Amino acid sequence: MAKYAVHTKWSWPDGVPSAETMQARHRELKGNSKAEDVIWFKIDENTHQSVIIYSSEEDAKQENERRQEMRKQTISETGHSMVEETMGPILSIMSEA
Repeated sequence: MAKYAVHTKWSWPDGVPSAETMQARHRELKGNSKAEDVIWFKIDENTHQSVIIYSSEEDAKQENERRQEMRKQTISETGHSMVEETMGPILSIMSEA
């Protein structure tokens, strides 16, 4: 079973939250998600991107509805918006080569 990635890009009208704020969000999710890992990185003052790694496409699809609900909640709280989302099977991971 191939691992699966979900990549998103987000725009923050009032600036990307601090690393501490983002890390606190990850702590809330850890252990309560099928994701193996979630990585957020800053592009500029108002843009960040993320990569979510799942063990399989099935895990990603099973968690999709929950992920969409969480997004609705956080978007209403902060006013940020998704610019794009792409997803697909992972072809290679350097740490596993």
